[in-house]
Amino acid sequence: MIAHTFKPLAQLFLFSVMLMASLVPVSAQQSVAETIRGECKEELTKFCSNVTPGRARYAGCLLAHNDKLSEQCEIAFEVGLVQLSIILSTMNYVIDQCYADIDEHCDGVVVGGTRIGQCLSKNLDKLKPECKASFLKAKEDLK
Repeated sequence: MIAHTFKPLAQLFLFSVMLMASLVPVSAQQSVAETIRGECKEELTKFCSNVTPGRARYAGCLLAHNDKLSEQCEIAFEVGLVQLSIILSTMNYVIDQCYADIDEHCDGVVVGGTRIGQCLSKNLDKLKPECKASFLKAKEDLK
């Protein structure tokens, strides 16, 4: 088993899932969740059947039982972490490229639930070229 590296990775994964829920399109989130659900089905049934879905609660439940997870499930967490890393890196790049546009066009928009992305989409024709290009590429990459 890979338990010696699992706990720090799982904690980072849980943090990333919570952050991702406020920034990343639902389709990209579902891909990561499907990977874990598929490989951790037995563990989710055994340890997490009473957990309310959403807000990374399943990930938190699996983390709480990390010493009882199969190697297959642990690997799924690591794969999910890699997927999240790519997604978050993409989102960080967009935020960096669009900081001024977000400040100008999305002032007052509450962060979360992809509302910033919706605001940028709504103001696409007003965005600076570097913001528009990075935003459109990220939307395509994260489908």
